Amino acid sequence: MFNRLYNKNNCFNTKTENSVLMTPPELASYLGIGRNLAYELLKNNEIKGFRIGNQWKVSQEAVDHFITKQSAL
Repeated sequence: MFNRLYNKNNCFNTKTENSVLMTPPELASYLGIGRNLAYELLKNNEIKGFRIGNQWKVSQEAVDHFITKQSAL
């Protein structure tokens, strides 16, 4: 079982991975886009995410990779 450490944005990071997981609304807020576009990016696999039941989760690392890829850095 993961040990969860919650931060003020209701994201949590695991002690084992040290990465932040966020939901699509949090992703939308972070990127400054709409919630529907965040779901579309996940559905089209442009941002790597996964589902736990019916909820999407995306790692901070996946978001950073998407930003780097989009900005061609």
